[in-house]
Amino acid sequence: MNARDAKHVVDHLLAARSVAIIGASSREFSAAGRTLRYLKMYGYAGEIYPVNPDRDEVQGLRCYPSLESLPAVPELAVIVRPAPAVPEAVEECGRAGIPSAIVFASGFAEIGRDGARLQQRVADIARRTGIRVLGPNCNGVIGVANKLTATFMSGIDEDGLTLRDDGVAFVTQSGAMGAFILYQAQASGLGIGRFISTGNEMDVTFGEILAGLVQDPTVRVVLGYVEGVRDPQELREALARAAERGVPVCLMKVGRGSVGAAAAASHTGALAGEDVVFDGLLTQYGVTRARDIDHLLDLGRAFAFTPRPRGRRVSIVTLSGGAAVLMADAAEDYGLDVPRWEDEWAERLRRALPPFAAVHNPIDLTGALVTDTSLLRSALAVACEHPGTDIVMVLLGNMQKQERAACDIIAEAAAGTDKPIVTVWVGGTGEAVARLAARGLPAFTEPVRAVRAIAALVEHACPAPPASRLTVSTGQASGPRTGRLLDEVAAKELLQRYRVPAVAERAVTTAQEAAEVAHMIGFPVVIKILSSQVAHKSDYGLVAVGLVDEHAALRAAAQIQEKALALGIDDRRLVVQRMVPSETELILGMRRDPTFGPVIALGIGGVLTEVAADVQVRLPPLRPADVHSMLDSLRYAALLSGVRGRAPVDRDAVCAAVLGFSEFVMVEGDRFESVEINPLLIDQNGLPIAVDALAIERS
Repeated sequence: MNARDAKHVVDHLLAARSVAIIGASSREFSAAGRTLRYLKMYGYAGEIYPVNPDRDEVQGLRCYPSLESLPAVPELAVIVRPAPAVPEAVEECGRAGIPSAIVFASGFAEIGRDGARLQQRVADIARRTGIRVLGPNCNGVIGVANKLTATFMSGIDEDGLTLRDDGVAFVTQSGAMGAFILYQAQASGLGIGRFISTGNEMDVTFGEILAGLVQDPTVRVVLGYVEGVRDPQELREALARAAERGVPVCLMKVGRGSVGAAAAASHTGALAGEDVVFDGLLTQYGVTRARDIDHLLDLGRAFAFTPRPRGRRVSIVTLSGGAAVLMADAAEDYGLDVPRWEDEWAERLRRALPPFAAVHNPIDLTGALVTDTSLLRSALAVACEHPGTDIVMVLLGNMQKQERAACDIIAEAAAGTDKPIVTVWVGGTGEAVARLAARGLPAFTEPVRAVRAIAALVEHACPAPPASRLTVSTGQASGPRTGRLLDEVAAKELLQRYRVPAVAERAVTTAQEAAEVAHMIGFPVVIKILSSQVAHKSDYGLVAVGLVDEHAALRAAAQIQEKALALGIDDRRLVVQRMVPSETELILGMRRDPTFGPVIALGIGGVLTEVAADVQVRLPPLRPADVHSMLDSLRYAALLSGVRGRAPVDRDAVCAAVLGFSEFVMVEGDRFESVEINPLLIDQNGLPIAVDALAIERS
């Protein structure tokens, strides 16, 4: 993906200086009539060319019979014709030299085979003529700065609705959900100034739009509604570009479960990747994941209206002690600090407040604030000066008659500091959020939501050690075995070429050889079946551990081969391994995701693998920071720190092993369906050692 081309595509869609509406209608409230009505209603200053061979005039404007009859070549075409007529319309646009077109119509790949064929026909035309096409099955675009409303959605069809631009861009794969979110944002005072609905992404993709948006210096944050990923590499490149430029990206991904994923596929023709992989991708590129619509808009509000904090120390100013505790608890949950103020600063605050006010942080102004709003001014002045405060959070409620005055005080304080001042207003008239938003300030109606959004802002501005983050781990799914099983000795020999340390071991064919090799390796030892027919040896009792002498080794080896014979296993080789004392076990593996290809999982292994399902996933190639993030984000990360007498993990050694595994995946990954090291033991020196490996080649 070329970054310059991506920006060029976005500029044409959002800032076109002339628009042709193919299929324009005089019925203003029809899908074919709304686009023209909206362009007029919101004051689009560019040229508008209605095109319809059956009309001489549409909604007061001259109507042209064809694109060839236009006085100039428009920069954007909006095609509002039904699906069967779209190929001809796109052909005409391409022949006329129009650079970009938007197709609203549904009835393409999302409906099945016939629709997919029709969509491919349009794609072939676009590729041949060079026109870039957004859609089909999309809601169009809105560029507030240029008053370009190339859409038919009813969400902006409201008298008195003012479309704001607060530096928020929003790209959505669902037209309807996008419309709902756009209206909710604008109605609550959050100006989504750039709206793009991608629909089926026949040509222009979500990733390409994202790459173009993050290059716009006026974009403060990009929000997204994602149903599936059509071009994984393009999305990764776009997220990498956003990270390089420091542009926050917040995505709401649906289709997390099997039912949701199937619905997403039928809705837009997308293939929804497994959710744990998508989570890993977002973590890898510093993207914040929104869990619901309110969360998405809260994140937009936090990033659009809040100066970047210098740290994570929060001072809370409120009129309710109970509310202060609630917010302090939430801050701790989300990795923010609420430090107690030093006595000299608390005393300075005390001189400006009633004697019964709490002044050490959280700062409780008490109900006295209702009768004397100047207390808020005094508290904010000191909080903004306090050197141990990075963020000031104000928690108020009701105070209907004092609302305007309090909002003015907050705005004045914010104007005099470079520290973020974040307001939570519970109850009241409900207008405080809009009042403050109109002055470019973040405000929320619920304390925990506010803390959650601000914590994401802090994480983006000044990431903390990942262990302090609030994380939710999910398990690694495993699919059926489809290819040839590589035995564990061969698998570990291959992995050792990529600097993955493995246990000392030898393969043998007889019980007598096993006993002799055990003596050579040194006791205690482990003896296991080594067979390309058996993946999980312990399930069949084909493993013996803790063997302390040759007699025990001989007997165990013979018993394992007898069991294997009884089970009908033809390949009854054995492997003898040095037994590695360990209390900590990891799992390291690769599997093939249907959307993103090879992905790497690292988690708590051994007996906890299935019980705890504590695994983090990232996409290769990995960097050292990715590995440390995976380790710190595990739910049971404390096990790696040497708790209860365990040997602490040598993180650098583990990191080196995982990076070697990542290199293996990049070089050899196409050969395998999955590769799993379980367990990757941590020995008495804290070093990782692979003692078992399962590698399944692609069929």
